[in-house]
Amino acid sequence: MLLFYSIMDIGTIHFTTKKQLEQYIKHIISTIGRCSSLLHSEHYPFFLELLQRHPRYPEKFQNMIDISIQPNIITPQYLELRLINTDGTTDDISWKQCVSGKPRNPFHSALRVAVDDQILSFRQSQSMICAICNIVDANEYHVDHVMHFEQIKYDFLQINQSTPPTVFQNTRDNRKAFTEDDKEYENQWKLYHKTHATLRILCRSCNLTRPKWKK
Repeated sequence: MLLFYSIMDIGTIHFTTKKQLEQYIKHIISTIGRCSSLLHSEHYPFFLELLQRHPRYPEKFQNMIDISIQPNIITPQYLELRLINTDGTTDDISWKQCVSGKPRNPFHSALRVAVDDQILSFRQSQSMICAICNIVDANEYHVDHVMHFEQIKYDFLQINQSTPPTVFQNTRDNRKAFTEDDKEYENQWKLYHKTHATLRILCRSCNLTRPKWKK
């Protein structure tokens, strides 16, 4: 029961599922919109409680004095939370990690970042029509891997004899990417992905409800 309580209760608000919590957070962020400070917002206590669920709490928050809502650097149509520190700097914070409580996998992130140009090139060459339901007026479309990205990653790791990198650098939108020291490894992965990945356009609903890959 204690585990259930810690997962589903944020402050005085009870959530029956993580999805319900995600929808609530999205609604609050969308309602507030871009905001340089949440300190005096009625929702500030909620966000403080939410941040305590982050896998890097409390060390990531030691210098935090406020929270803001800002457009994502790469995709400005999406709003994200940012921590404001005592020295005036800001730091990204994933509210989705606060919901899941799970840390990000930096290696997986670097693999994703490495093929961003392939994903973008495909998106720009396609009409926005879902390959599953054929909807042409969805609010959001995703580039999807017909063979799951996780399976392509798994197969690559089986045949590649190099030791996977363990040191990464931050991108402009605060994701993890390979460093210059691991450029050869990155290029091997990019070539493997380009050769083996078959991409398609899916609407957000079809993509998110697609069964996960199981090894």
